[in-house]
Amino acid sequence: MRMHTAAGTSRWPFVVVGAVAAVAIVGGVAFAATRPDDDPVAAPTTSAPASPTPTTAPTGGSSGAGDNEDDVPPTGCLGGQDRNAAMVLTAQSEAKHTTYGAVEVATAFTRWLWQYPYPSTADSNTVSDSIMAASAPEGYTDLAGAYVAAGDDLTNGTVDAGTPFHVSTTNGLWRVSEESTADRVVVTLAAGYVVDGALSPTLSTVGGYAMVWENDTWRIESSVVPNEDLLASGGNRYTGGC
Repeated sequence: MRMHTAAGTSRWPFVVVGAVAAVAIVGGVAFAATRPDDDPVAAPTTSAPASPTPTTAPTGGSSGAGDNEDDVPPTGCLGGQDRNAAMVLTAQSEAKHTTYGAVEVATAFTRWLWQYPYPSTADSNTVSDSIMAASAPEGYTDLAGAYVAAGDDLTNGTVDAGTPFHVSTTNGLWRVSEESTADRVVVTLAAGYVVDGALSPTLSTVGGYAMVWENDTWRIESSVVPNEDLLASGGNRYTGGC
């Protein structure tokens, strides 16, 4: 899992697959994210969601399934409140062939992935089989193995090892990169840590994914290194939050 501190110090523990391959399963950044007005990411807000970033990013697909008139900005809750495999698969099945749909699937995956105690091996395999693209690198899809390699310290010290936590999209951020197309959307997102039931006012985990439209659904092709500065200064708030 790739981690950075708020000060930008890089820490790169990798998941080792076999004896020769090193694969980062998820790009996670623990940081105290701020907006231009210095309000923390987790601070309450009642402002309306910003327009998608960039404004030229696709909001509809080319699948011929219809238009996107009923598409809505990401809530951060597609799939439901639970953090299990069923939630991820539901979000994946309900997400539209739009930029917003790609964001929602990436978000659902992050909500499921970033938690302790970890999901079961069965859930990990179910999510991997459903959400990983055929073009994903060999070894990248071994989510159960990634948890084993992480021991009881998935956050690399951001949360004390063995401490129960999950993440919440309440007041979280998302951003779509400029190179995105209708069938390949690069998403970065921030979600706040919930430790022992309390949402942290400062700490978030940041992830990035290249999402591809494959077999009529959004899937993860790879992780990408998130630009936390762009996300903090130009990210969009989720309209809901789970």
